Amino acid sequence: MQKIENISLGKNKSNSKTALSYLKRKKKSLPTKYLYDEKGSNLFEKICNTEEYYLTRTEQKILNKYSAEIISYTKVKEFLELGSGSSKKTKILLMNALEQNAFMNYSSLDISEKALKMSFNELESISKKLKINLYKGDFLHDLNNLPSSKNNRLFLFLGSTLGNFDDDTAIKLLKEVEKKMNKNDFFLLGVDKIKDEKVITSAYNDKQGYTKQFNLNILNVINKKYNLNFNQENFNHHALYNQTKSQVEMYLESIRKQNVMLPDDNILSLAEGEKILTEISRKFSDETLSMLLKKSSLRKIKSYSDNKKYFTLYLLKSTKYF
Repeated sequence: MQKIENISLGKNKSNSKTALSYLKRKKKSLPTKYLYDEKGSNLFEKICNTEEYYLTRTEQKILNKYSAEIISYTKVKEFLELGSGSSKKTKILLMNALEQNAFMNYSSLDISEKALKMSFNELESISKKLKINLYKGDFLHDLNNLPSSKNNRLFLFLGSTLGNFDDDTAIKLLKEVEKKMNKNDFFLLGVDKIKDEKVITSAYNDKQGYTKQFNLNILNVINKKYNLNFNQENFNHHALYNQTKSQVEMYLESIRKQNVMLPDDNILSLAEGEKILTEISRKFSDETLSMLLKKSSLRKIKSYSDNKKYFTLYLLKSTKYF
């Protein structure tokens, strides 16, 4: 097993006051990153394979169709992926890249050690010409801790993970990527597009109940991390589409009046029907994405979509080189 290097160096570890302060607000929430412990990462892989979750298979079809063109156009020598997950889609790009290069370097940055292990297991047998580097960290904070490179790099941010962030956070992240980019670097960004509401909501309410388990598991994570006493049986999974904001909002809904003890000896009181936001998943129009890219000093070079226009991959460069 490839060694996993922790690049956060303890600088960005959220303490209980920071993380749990979200629960004390009128509109309660929990940081989305806590969805991705080992169990959460395994559940998310199951979600990606459900009939309802169109995102993964649609993006994979786009990559199957256009990856050779992308590799040829970018002349990539090295990959740097943010939030890699299992890297099954990335494997398509790597296979094409290795056909055109004698050697290839792949680096993965993910907050989940389990995801990094899945990534390595997926990619290690591709070729002896592939060098894999695994970095554990939060790409919102730790991107600058990654080593620099003079190779032609292709930065990857797939799966519409950008949709988990509001405008300010998305722009901050995109700017950090742009700052890391050299003249010959490209950035491949995958985003989910606005479409029929039924298609969207079904993706977050699968019949097998994996998304429900995934959502509820966040309570186990924060119970363990902060010595809390949340009871999963007191909550329901609730995911809805907010048309005004063009985003799915995933909540844990309290099914009864309840109290939870917090580390500072305060009591968190939840009323029946009260919700805790655990994740947003934005759906993008071309106009919204163009605004984010402009504010992040990124320029669209090419775009690749499926026939239904459900999902789009954008190939980007830094505007400082134009």
